[in-house]
Amino acid sequence: MRPWAVAALVLALAAPLAAGLAHAEALPADADKDGVMDDVDDCLASALYEMVDATGCTVCDCDEDASGQEWSSRSAYLRCVLDEVRARRADARLDRKAARLVVKAARNSTCGYATKVRCCIMFVGKPKGMCKVMDELRCEASLLGAELVEDLDSGSCFPNPCLAE
Repeated sequence: MRPWAVAALVLALAAPLAAGLAHAEALPADADKDGVMDDVDDCLASALYEMVDATGCTVCDCDEDASGQEWSSRSAYLRCVLDEVRARRADARLDRKAARLVVKAARNSTCGYATKVRCCIMFVGKPKGMCKVMDELRCEASLLGAELVEDLDSGSCFPNPCLAE
C-alpha cells in the first residue's frame, strides 16, 4: 500500500474515534453511579446497588417504607426490593447479574431491623476492616476484642464500607 493511502486510512479511522472521545467528555456526570445524571438527580448520594427511581432516589429506602414509616419487618423491606427486582427483570431494565448484586446488598443490610447497625471492625495494618450487621449495643471495641470499631448506622455491608482512613 502506498504511504499516502496508509495516511488517508489512518485519518479516516481516527476521525470517528476523536469524535467519540469528544462526545464522551460532553456527557453529564453521574457521581453516585445510579444511572441518573447529576443534573436531574434529586438524591446525589444513593448507595451502590440500590434501586432508584427516575429522580435518582431509592425505591425501597433502608430506613422507611413508601408511607414514611419504619419498616414493619425485615421481610417487608426485602419484599419491596425483590418486587422491584422482579418488575425490572420482567421489562429488561435489569440484567441477571445486576439483580443478584442488588439482592445481595439488600440481604447484607440493616434495612428493616430496628436495632441493627453496620459495625466496622478494623484490624491493625489492614486497609479494610470487616463489616458485620449486628445489634447496636454489641458494636463496641471492648466487646469485640478489636482495637478500633466504628458504628456506621444503617445501610448495607455490601460492598464493604469499612476502609482505614
